[in-house]
Amino acid sequence: MPALLDWASLGDILRRAEAARLSPSMCMAHRLCAFTAMRIGNVVNAEWREFHLDDEQPVWIIPYKKMKVATRDIGHRVPMCPEIADELCRWRETFGGKGFVFPSPQGGKYIGRESIEKVYRVTLALGGKHSPHGWRSAFSTLARDNGFARDVVELALDHAHDNEVARA
Repeated sequence: MPALLDWASLGDILRRAEAARLSPSMCMAHRLCAFTAMRIGNVVNAEWREFHLDDEQPVWIIPYKKMKVATRDIGHRVPMCPEIADELCRWRETFGGKGFVFPSPQGGKYIGRESIEKVYRVTLALGGKHSPHGWRSAFSTLARDNGFARDVVELALDHAHDNEVARA
C-alpha cells in the first residue's frame, strides 16, 4: 500500500483534506483513520458503543471479533488524543450517538471504504502515493524512528507477532 513517511508530507495530506470539499462523513472518517492508524475497515464500520469519549483517557475499544487478529479474546484499545475525542463528541452531538458512526447516506449500514480510498486517489490526488492504509505504515515507521519499541508499535497496530514463541 502506498504511504508517505515524513512529517511534512503527512501534514500536507491533512491540510489538503481540510481544504477539499469533502462530505462531513468523509472528512471525519479520514481524520479518525489518520489520527488512530486503524484499519479503514474498522473506521468505516465503527459503532458509537465502541467509543468511550467521556472517560479521563478517551478510548475506542474495537471488539476483537472486528479485528484482523482473531486469536485475541479482548477488544483492541485505541487511546484517543484530545483533539479527535473532541471532534467525535461534536460529531456525536450533531449526528446522534446510536448505531454506526458513519452511516451511509444511501441507506446502507455505513459508508464504504472504497469511498474514502477514492477521496485519497482522486480528490486529494494521492493515487500511488498515499492511501488510507498508508497512515498505518507512517505510524509504524515514524514511531520506530522516534524510539518506540517494535513490540509496542506492533501491538498498537494490532499485528500478530511473526514469531510463535513471542506470540505465546
